[in-house]
Amino acid sequence: MKILVVDDDPSMVMLISLLLKVNGHETIKAFGGQEGIDAARKEIPDIILLDVMMPVMDGFDVLRELRLNRITENIPVIFVTARNDAEFKKKAMSLGAQGYVTKPYSRDELIETINSVVYASQNR
Repeated sequence: MKILVVDDDPSMVMLISLLLKVNGHETIKAFGGQEGIDAARKEIPDIILLDVMMPVMDGFDVLRELRLNRITENIPVIFVTARNDAEFKKKAMSLGAQGYVTKPYSRDELIETINSVVYASQNR
């Protein structure tokens, strides 16, 4: 599976990418909102892991842009964020995110969320 990881923190992108590679996934790295949108349009990943809190363009803005483009509108998105409040999660889901994982998370939690979102998207 090809997974795009979008976060403004390079160490978080590298950590998540390493975790995904160990689990047999191909990763694409993006270090900000616009870079994530560009990578999604070019690479067409199977799923996107997206941080909420990023400068210039936050994760909500990125998701809105992805949903407005025919190429990226149906790519499943999981937010991976330190924001653990219900309001952020509700907003993410109302914009079309399929999952929401809060940092710190366990490796198993992240992999299980990815697998369940991919399974659900393949069976719609």
